[in-house]
Amino acid sequence: MKMNFTPEQVTEFGKELGDVWLAGLKPSERLAGLKLSERLAGLKPSERLTGLKPSERLTGLKLSERLVGFKPEEIEDYLKQLKKQKH
Repeated sequence: MKMNFTPEQVTEFGKELGDVWLAGLKPSERLAGLKLSERLAGLKPSERLTGLKPSERLTGLKLSERLVGFKPEEIEDYLKQLKKQKH
């Protein structure tokens, strides 16, 4: 029995078959071969940091980069607080 399919039907069948195949893979297998930028595409910055400890979020940043956005008064207050804790 001969079956005739349109190009659109073949494309749709291919997509469905791909979805079934992908559903059976582990996340690590699904992401294998993707560049880091491709794996992170579409994530909000806050979502990229999920699961990281605060210290891990700051790894690789210079002190000046860590302090961006703080007012000088906030930094000074924090330093005073640290000095009090030492005594």
